[in-house]
Amino acid sequence: TFMGPDTGSEDKPRHQRHSMVLVPFPHPGVKVERPLTVFGYTDAPHGHAEITFDNVRVPKSAVIGDIGAGFSIAQARLGPGRIHHCMRLIGMSERSLDVAVRRSKEREAFG
Repeated sequence: TFMGPDTGSEDKPRHQRHSMVLVPFPHPGVKVERPLTVFGYTDAPHGHAEITFDNVRVPKSAVIGDIGAGFSIAQARLGPGRIHHCMRLIGMSERSLDVAVRRSKEREAFG
């Protein structure tokens, strides 16, 4: 998915100036530059990535929802994503604490 500004939307409120578009992949002009990490995980090849678009054209039917609804779609999706990342970090924190406690019980200082 891609969210970009709508042409001629300058007179609309700022939160109604972008649309969400489904761009098929692979598609002419779409290139995955590199995977990006989220909290140290790449989740490649299906996770987050830096993508370049070079003269990409898609039909109007590729717009998700209404024209200008991109911001509200993104906000609706970000809520569950934030919860997911919080759960991942809580799990990693619990694991780190368990490992640290186990190590502190085994460790002999200066020995």
